[in-house]
Amino acid sequence: MKCLYTTPIDDKGIKRLEELGYSLLVKKEKDVTQDDFDGVEVVVGFNPFENVDLSKTDVKFIQLQSQGFDHLESQKFDGLMIANHHGGYAVPIGEWIVLKVLESYKRTRLIYQYQKEHRWWKEFSIQGLTGKKILFVGTGTIAQEAAKRLIPFDVEIYGTNSSGQGNEYIKRIIPLDEVEDFLPDVDVLIPVLPWTKETEDLIDEKKLSLMKEGSVIINISRGQVMDEEALMKHLDKFLAVHLDVVKEEPLVEDSPLWDKENVYLSGHTSWVSEFVDQKRDDFIYDNLKRYIRGEDLENLIDVKRGY
Repeated sequence: MKCLYTTPIDDKGIKRLEELGYSLLVKKEKDVTQDDFDGVEVVVGFNPFENVDLSKTDVKFIQLQSQGFDHLESQKFDGLMIANHHGGYAVPIGEWIVLKVLESYKRTRLIYQYQKEHRWWKEFSIQGLTGKKILFVGTGTIAQEAAKRLIPFDVEIYGTNSSGQGNEYIKRIIPLDEVEDFLPDVDVLIPVLPWTKETEDLIDEKKLSLMKEGSVIINISRGQVMDEEALMKHLDKFLAVHLDVVKEEPLVEDSPLWDKENVYLSGHTSWVSEFVDQKRDDFIYDNLKRYIRGEDLENLIDVKRGY
């Protein structure tokens, strides 16, 4: 069975897929052409489809290396099975969220600035985390991994989602229609959502206006879930705004966000870890093994639905 593989893979990875019965064509995504899809039934990658008419191929199954899939155009994928890497980056992003909460209240940016200035200075604006109210907008794997790591800090963890169901780590769920009433009490707001028509600009003018002075925002999901114009309007009231993502990446050089002292920009790196590549490769291998054996696949998605 022919497989087009456009995510990094080493010789060991190629060998074990060939042992399953796959014939691999390995190419960089930027170099993929329509001709490379000849006879291909399975595709592994991020998005090697921009210049390809899938209706003229034999592709049946697409395994994405990413958790997000908002980069796919739904009309191009009718009738295909598509799986994502759901949860594959949840642990490092969960750790990142903890880092950002601590950076906010422990005032590390100020402290390191004093070091740069050779100033021995006691910073008395440092705060503790005990009792802080943290609201996750979305309660999936990333939110759960972050909540699991935040619980020992004695914070109060809340979530909101479309199902109204809690989980092991986020047990207190605020109904979606009550979120705005709850926002004035929130210390840390963390959107953890895919980008869909329903979530675009979900964190809007009204929600931002309701948040209290000295609160914190951490966005590691998609820039499109945040109304950036509204954020700029209310920016100065936040203790810290951590943006790992923005609507247009890379962020333009003349954006005022670069120079705001309470804004922390991190170039979409919250998912990075020395472990993520191996975890991704192992998951892809397992799903391709399931496919070639005719077994049920993990993490199948509906591109039109958005999850």
